[in-house]
Amino acid sequence: MKDSLIMLSKFIKKPREVGALAPSSKYLTREILKWIDFKNSKTIVELGPGLGTFTKPILKKARPDTKLVCFEVNKEFCHHISNTINDKRLVIVNAGAEEICSNLKKLSIGDADCIISGLPFRAFTEPTRRKILQEARNVLGKQGRFILFQYTNGIGDLLDSYFDSVGRTFVPLNVPPSFVYVCVK
Repeated sequence: MKDSLIMLSKFIKKPREVGALAPSSKYLTREILKWIDFKNSKTIVELGPGLGTFTKPILKKARPDTKLVCFEVNKEFCHHISNTINDKRLVIVNAGAEEICSNLKKLSIGDADCIISGLPFRAFTEPTRRKILQEARNVLGKQGRFILFQYTNGIGDLLDSYFDSVGRTFVPLNVPPSFVYVCVK
């Protein structure tokens, strides 16, 4: 309940930055996780982890040598994740998704095997959307996956222009109901 109140208050203050009224449901989390190749992923990137709804179960299922790099622009969310998740595999970067490549390079991390995103793409300008998708494509290794969820269904054509394969599923048991896109480089 505490996470829900934190999320709601941050959404009210900065809806374009936070993008969600409440943390994602266990059903959406399950749908996102099922597309991650945990057996072969050494580097997973999470864009907009918020309060760590996906972060915790990703770390639970990830290999002992996997790095999870979370990009979060909200400093309070960064502090919350730092204070609630104690795992040496977790790296929190207080930066936007437009800076994935340069920040991974600073961390001496090469390609990512998987990128998870809860970013509210509809809230961004067209150039920002394109920059984030280009960064995601550039940092993914061969056959890497970009897995994102959205509350609307209007991003498919844009994703098709950056990725070789784009699949979509629907998760009705989330507030609000969500579309999950699985994009393969």
